[in-house]
Amino acid sequence: MSHLAVHVAALVVSGDDFLMLRQHNNWALPATAVRYGETLAEAVVRALGEQVGVAEAICGPFIGWAESIDTDTSQSHTLSMYFRAVLLDSTTQPASQTAEVRWIPSWDAAELGLADGLAEFLGEHGLIETLI
Repeated sequence: MSHLAVHVAALVVSGDDFLMLRQHNNWALPATAVRYGETLAEAVVRALGEQVGVAEAICGPFIGWAESIDTDTSQSHTLSMYFRAVLLDSTTQPASQTAEVRWIPSWDAAELGLADGLAEFLGEHGLIETLI
C-alpha cells in the first residue's frame, strides 16, 4: 500500500537566474520531503540549508503544485508544492551529495537535463519558455 508524500521545492530567483543544483546528472530546484510536524515554510528553508548550504532564507509565496503517481514500480504518490524563496545570505556550500550548485539563466534552463516534470512546471507558470 502506498502513501502520499508531500514535498516542497524552493525557487530562488536573482534577476533572470534560478538557483539550481545538480544531482544524479539532473538539474533541480532545492527540494525535500516535509517532515511530520514541520510547516511547509520550514521545510523550504531546511531544503535550502541542507542542500545548498544557505544559512538564512525566507520562504516566499506559493507558486503552484505538481502531482506524480508511479503505479508501475514504486507505487509512490507525491505532491510537490513550489514556493518562491529569498536568500538572506548569498553564500552557498553545497551538501556532499550535491554535485554542483549554480545560478542558471532562465533562458538556459529548458536546455539542461532537468528533473522529471520541472521544465513543464516552470513553463506552465511562465518562468521559462518551452517548445510545445
